[in-house]
Amino acid sequence: MRAVSVAKIRISDEVASEMAEIFFDPQTSGGLLIALPESQAVPLLAELQAGGNLEAAIIGRVVAQTDSAIELI
Repeated sequence: MRAVSVAKIRISDEVASEMAEIFFDPQTSGGLLIALPESQAVPLLAELQAGGNLEAAIIGRVVAQTDSAIELI
């Protein structure tokens, strides 16, 4: 097994590097990100949590473009 820099993950030497890279691609791993009108966010969050998705959360909002590429508020 080869070691990787991510804690608690080991990848067999038999797995091709290309396949291992897919595992870490943000498009194929991690949580689901949804964008929708702000007025629909709280009702959808309540529905997701009622369905057992207790980690569902509102994490941000889309605002008009500013002179910054990313703005944390």
